[in-house]
Amino acid sequence: MMPLEFSFVEKLNLVQARLRQEINFKPASFEELVHLDMDELDKTVCPAIVLAVSRSCGDQGQRSDALAETIQFIYMANQVHKLMKDDSDLAEELRQFPVLVGDLLYGKFFLHLCQEKLLQFLAPLAQVIGIMSEGGISRWLSRDKKLSKDEWLKIIEQECASLTAIAARLSAELASVSLPLQHQIEAFGLQLGMAWGASKQHLEEAVIQSILQKANDILTEISAETQLQLQPLRELYSFMVKQLSASRPLPEI
Repeated sequence: MMPLEFSFVEKLNLVQARLRQEINFKPASFEELVHLDMDELDKTVCPAIVLAVSRSCGDQGQRSDALAETIQFIYMANQVHKLMKDDSDLAEELRQFPVLVGDLLYGKFFLHLCQEKLLQFLAPLAQVIGIMSEGGISRWLSRDKKLSKDEWLKIIEQECASLTAIAARLSAELASVSLPLQHQIEAFGLQLGMAWGASKQHLEEAVIQSILQKANDILTEISAETQLQLQPLRELYSFMVKQLSASRPLPEI
């Protein structure tokens, strides 16, 4: 269910409706080709970061909507590629579909940049796609190892937080705010992605709370140094806190 506490919920609904339309393949639906289970955070975080930053920076144009869709295409493509398996008894179509569908979503990200005249963002987004892939490789190479907290956080930063960070920074750049403010907003996006990834990896609650506190500290700094209307960013922060708390497993009795 869509988080109604967002002041930009209409824009978020519009972005997600366009995304559903874009992945409605013919003659098969997206769900028939790949079984990608996406929870509320998977569907919401990336586009919401773009829209919250854009709204806070005074940018409500269509290009920010297009950027929100583009970032989500990248996230979904990465998640679909994670479905690839190499089991010897796996049917060939099940082996190939995640590759083909993921590549198609990456193609849609590039098409969106062209259509919306956002090609200036191609280089940083391509770089982040590479970083996300490096994180996936590191995770795979570590599959039989017991990693420390810091080792997991490094992988999480590559796989997840690199995308939320670039989503925040490019949104701020699109809104033409100062470079120092872009970097602050990027740091905020990074911390949200770190907390999200740490929750997915079931790291300790204290680790997640520490990361969220860093994100809140960044918002406090931005509030003290600028005249931005930070309500959308605070809504996003509150949503993440609430969702990450709800997603934690109950302690065993």
